Formats: sequence, structure tokens, C-alpha cells
Amino acid sequence: MNSGARLYPWTLTQARRIMQDTERLPHALLLAGPRGLGKAEFAAYMAQVLSCDHPDRATPLSCGACQNCRLLAAGTHPDIQWVGPAEEKKTITIDQIRALAQSLYLRPYIGQRKIIVISPAEMMNINAANGLLKLLEEPPPDSLLILVSSDPMRLPATVRSRCQRIKFDQPARSEALSWLRSVEGFPGDQAEPLLDLAGGAPLRALTLQQDGFLAVRGELLGDIETLGTGNADPVSCAARWKSRGARRCLEWLHGGVIDLIKISMAPGGTMLVNSDSGERLHVLKKRLDLKQLFRFLEAVSDSTNLLDGPADELLLLEDVLIRWSRLARQK
Repeated sequence: MNSGARLYPWTLTQARRIMQDTERLPHALLLAGPRGLGKAEFAAYMAQVLSCDHPDRATPLSCGACQNCRLLAAGTHPDIQWVGPAEEKKTITIDQIRALAQSLYLRPYIGQRKIIVISPAEMMNINAANGLLKLLEEPPPDSLLILVSSDPMRLPATVRSRCQRIKFDQPARSEALSWLRSVEGFPGDQAEPLLDLAGGAPLRALTLQQDGFLAVRGELLGDIETLGTGNADPVSCAARWKSRGARRCLEWLHGGVIDLIKISMAPGGTMLVNSDSGERLHVLKKRLDLKQLFRFLEAVSDSTNLLDGPADELLLLEDVLIRWSRLARQK
């Protein structure tokens, strides 16, 4: 079981709504919203507070002292399970869902209900999703399924329709910046550029800061610039990007291309993902064609999606950067 149970300021509204009437919860919930908002931590919080014998509904928090709370803190609660992709796989498989079903049809050992968290739910393959659908259509008694997803449209519509959705929205920019600056050790002057790079998601911005991503971003932007002038080798750049994390680099590139498109369509006033690199992006855009940028953006999206499958990360990066080199040099 995930032990990272935590409420953030922007998730208190959802918590209080759930605690108003825990006896009338549906059999399945879908926690949906962008990455970096604490959905998985919220699912762990729900498991904690719903299994507690003496929750404080005003806070709302668990007591931390009852048997359920102690077992959950030790990671040994028999009625709470966390299902995610196996370490050696990129998907949640049908075998995992079958094992889950066998568990759910047993009565709770010590709690009032069995609680299963599936995260990230969009990583279920089609067979696993179909297996879960059977559970959603005929839910076992005394059970609660919590699906956590940053991309719920990748779930079958039949699965989504059988869950009550709890939506997580990005907090107001002022609230997000205030929270980031309150984190011990977080450099306040990096809050705004990191929050922009994180798409407004505070926890994602925090992760980027801890990974030193502003320095990495500087390297990636430098590679994009030199590839455009023919002074860099796409294959060498791809190897370097892979060492930095293929997904992280492609997601940044996606945001960077969106910035270039924004500059093309509204040069004077628009919010950029790379808000502190506007001058460099304006120089870069002068050599680029808008229609080609849209086509390239689609190619970056396709390559990012392929990372969830068996595709070779280095080959994907090489293909994308070769495409960029040709696009940026065509004028």
C-alpha cells in the first residue's frame, strides 16, 4: 500500500465533501486531473481515513492510533491494496485484475470495507480494463475501488461511466506559488519558471526543482538551437537526452513547440511554458514555418505516447531530433 497519504491545500474541498457521508460512497471512484496535483496521495489519504475507527470529520484526518491506522502505517493492512504496473512491465495486466477480483470477493478481515487503489489506472491494458469492467458491473459487497488517472480518456468509456468522478483542478497560480515558496529548501526565485514548466501543477514543479530541471532545460534548449543551425548531431543529442530521461525531454519539447506556435500566432502577449526564455524562443521562431510546427508537434506527441509500449527510447529520440533538425534548417 502506498504510504504517501497527504492532503494539500487544493485538495481539502474534495476531502471534506467525501467525509460528509462516508456511508453512502459509491462502489467506485475515479480521481481525475493533471499530473502533479497529489491524486495518488489523496487516494492513500482516503484509504487511511475511511479505514480509521475514529476519524476526525472536522479536520478531516484519521486518528492515527486505532488498529486500522497502525496496520496501514506499517504497510500490512489486509483490507487495503495498491495496484500498479509491475516493476518489469509498463502496464497493469489481466492477471493483476484477476488476483484483485479474488481478493475483493472475500469479506473484509478487520475493517468495514475492502479498499483497492489502481494507479495509474490508464496503464491497464485492454484485457485488464475489460476484467475490471466486470467488477464494476457487479461490484462485490463492502468494497471500494479507487481509480487514479492523469489521462482518463485513455480508459474505456464503459469503465469511466461506472465510476463517480472526483475532479482535481490546478490551484490558483497565487496559491500554488505560495505553497511552493513555503516548502523548506525551495528557492523562491525558481517558483514561477518551474510552475510554468509544470503546467501549473505544484507537485510536478517541486519534482522538477529536486531534479535540477532548470539546468537540464538549459541544455535541451541549447541542443534545439544548435540543431537548427546544423552545429550539432541529432544522434549524439538523442543519446544525451535519453540519459536525462526520454519522457521528461519529450514532454519539455512538446511544451517548447507549443511556445513557438503561440509566439507565431500571438507574438506580443501570451503565457509561455518557458516563460523565462522568451527572447531565445523568438529568435528561434524566425526560422520556422507555422504549419510545419503543427506537424512536428503531432510527431512529438506520437513519440511520447509510444514510450508506454515496447518501442526503443533512443530510436524514438533520434527520429524526433532528426525531424527537428530538418524542420529548423529548411529555411
